[in-house]
Order: sequence, then structure tokens, then C-alpha cells
Amino acid sequence: MIAANYTVNLYCDCDECTGKQWGSPDFAEYIGNSWSGCAKEARSHGWRISKDRTRAFAPGHKISRTNP
Repeated sequence: MIAANYTVNLYCDCDECTGKQWGSPDFAEYIGNSWSGCAKEARSHGWRISKDRTRAFAPGHKISRTNP
């Protein structure tokens, strides 16, 4: 038997979350059979994921257009 899955851990990259000195940025974890399945579920919950898959923004957080 083969059991396989895909896990996506998202940390918010907005200016407010990345600038925190205490605490951690907003976080979410999604588990599915593929990247696209996990990303689709995250997006349905309001997460924004950059096209190049390098940045994510939590629901309701301001999207920063600058490069990290």
C-alpha cells in the first residue's frame, strides 16, 4: 500500500506580520493530494498566493507588491 499526500504551510507575508517583534505571522496548513488541491482550498478560505509561489497573504491582510 502507498499512502501519499501534500502539505502546504502558509505564513502571511504582509508588512504587519513580517514586522512583528513578538508573536508570529498568521499561519495556515492545508493537506491534499497535490499542490493545486491545497492551493485551491487555501484560496477558498481567503488566502492569496503569489503566482511564483514565494509569498502568501492571510485573509483580510494588505498585499504588499514589493519583492521580499
